[in-house]
Amino acid sequence: MERLAIDISGLSTGYHLKKGDVKIMHRNLNLSLDQGELICILGPNGAGKSTLLKTMTGFIKPLEGEIQIGGRPLKVTAVRELSRRISVVLTEKIDDIYLTAYEIVMTGRYPYGSFTGRLTGEDKQMIGRAFQQVGTGHLANRTFYSLSDGEKQRVMIARTVVQETPFIFLDEPVAYIDAPGKIGIMQLLKDLSASHGKGILIATHDIDAALHYADRLWLLGTQGKWKTGIPDDLVADGSINSFFDSGQVIFNKRNRQFEWRE
Repeated sequence: MERLAIDISGLSTGYHLKKGDVKIMHRNLNLSLDQGELICILGPNGAGKSTLLKTMTGFIKPLEGEIQIGGRPLKVTAVRELSRRISVVLTEKIDDIYLTAYEIVMTGRYPYGSFTGRLTGEDKQMIGRAFQQVGTGHLANRTFYSLSDGEKQRVMIARTVVQETPFIFLDEPVAYIDAPGKIGIMQLLKDLSASHGKGILIATHDIDAALHYADRLWLLGTQGKWKTGIPDDLVADGSINSFFDSGQVIFNKRNRQFEWRE
C-alpha cells in the first residue's frame, strides 16, 4: 500500500477579522507529517494550534503557501476525497441526547457511500472491530450523551478508525480526562500510529504527554515563532524553555516538569 505524507510549504496561517483586517498567526511554515508518525502541536494559549489544525483540514483557508496530501494540493481536493484522507476529532461537543455510541461510530462510514444509514455486512464488521480495538465494545448501545469524557473520546477515535483514513487529526484529545484515562488514550493513539500506520497529529496543552508519546513536536509561539524537532532534542537545546517559561514558572530539563522559582 502506498504510504502518504502531508507536506506544508511556505504556509501562513491566520484568519480574517471584521473590516477586512487579517490576523496572521505564523508565516512561512514548512512542516511534514508521514504515516506511522505521531506529532504533537504544542504552544501557549492563543499561539494558533487550532488555527493550524483547521487550516490543514480545509476549515480555514491558508493566507499563503500550500498544503499537499500525497502530492495533491489541498485546495483542489474535493470534500469527499479529503474525508477519505483525513479524519478529525475537534473539541466541538455533540449535544444530541438520543444518539448511541454505535450511531456516532457508524457515521465514519459516510465517505464510502453509507448515507442512507444502511450498513453493509463489511461496515458492521468494521464497526465491531473498531469498538473492540479502542476498548469500548461494552458502550456501543449506550447514549453518547451519557458517557464520560474519556469514553466519549474513545468512541470518537473509533469513528476515525472506521473512516479508514491514513491521517487522524485531534484537537485536545485528553483535556478534562483523568490521568489513567489520559495515558490510555495517548497509548491508543500511539498504537494506531506505530502498529497501524496512521499519521496522527494532535494539538494539545499537555506537554508531559507530548514529550512522552510524540515522535516529533511542532512548537508554535506568539509573535509568529515556531520550531519543529524530536522531543529530546527540543528539551536539551532549551526550546521548551524558550516557548513556555513564563515569569517564575520554569521548565526543569532534568525532571521534565515545570517549577516555581523565586
